[in-house]
Parts: sequence; C-alpha cells; structure tokens
Amino acid sequence: MVKRLHIFFLAAFLPFLLISCGAQEEKPFVPAPRPKPAAQAPAAGQAEAQMELHELTPASKERNPFVSHIVLLRGAKTAKKIKGPLECCEVGQFKLLAVVVAPTNSSALLQAPDGKRYIVKSGDVLGSRDGRIVRIMPGSLTVREHTLDEAGKVVSSADVELALPAREEDKRFSR
Repeated sequence: MVKRLHIFFLAAFLPFLLISCGAQEEKPFVPAPRPKPAAQAPAAGQAEAQMELHELTPASKERNPFVSHIVLLRGAKTAKKIKGPLECCEVGQFKLLAVVVAPTNSSALLQAPDGKRYIVKSGDVLGSRDGRIVRIMPGSLTVREHTLDEAGKVVSSADVELALPAREEDKRFSR
C-alpha cells in the first residue's frame, strides 16, 4: 500500500518537475530611464548656498556623516551640547544622600534641588560648569570643575566636595 502511494505521488509530480526544469529564465525588471529636465540656471541664493556648502565641507571621504546638513549650511562647526538634568544647577545645590563604595564601581545617590534623585558614578557630568565626578569615597563625593577662557583653554580647576549629612545619632555620640 505504501509503495503504491509513493508511486502515485511520483507519477503526479514528475510532469511538474520536468516542466519547471525546461522553463526559461525570466528577465529581471529594469525600470525605464526617466527623461532629464531641461537645464535651468540656479537662482542667485541657491548658488551662494551651494558655494558655502562646498567651502565648509571637507573632501567627501573625510566628511562626518552624522553632522546635520543644516549645521553645515549655517557655518557652525558643531551643534550645541544638550544639557542633562544633572547640569541644571551649581554643584553645591545638590545633596548627597547615600554612597555605595566598591573596589571597581562606586556609585552615589544625589538629590537635585527640584527633589528628584539620581544615581551617579565616577566620570558623570555634574553641575552647570561641566564638572566631572572624580572620586567617590565612603562619606563624600568629589567633583572637578574647570574654568575656561575665551579660547577654550583651561584657566583653573577646582575640586568641590559633597559630604553626607551628619546623622543625629553620630552627633550625640561624638560629644
């Protein structure tokens, strides 16, 4: 019974298999070429914008593909940095609530002046003067802020330390 079933399927599908082997290949679809519009002289404003674009952009191999074309047209070198929620205020306005010290990754819990809390680690930006968290110690956090001149060179740097508030229990026992 099984042999008959195999022979039946083979006999039924053999003609289809032979027909498909002898089929000719179809030609790939090639879209018709579009007619080119008549050459028009560019407007004066467009020509100036194109010249500015070519002057501002370096060779195409060295061009940064992630820089906005709008920034290139306006002549700005880089876009303005978007500040995060930790860069809203001075470092002294933040409150250090907790510190977790580990051999590799230390972190701290900060409360912003608006009451929101953030977990930070070494290297994060903090404060309105682009300060970076340099060190996280068991009772404190150190932020290094740089003062820049007009040329963008570092004039001075200052370390600001945020300490954990003293608990009332500690005050009673220290007397």
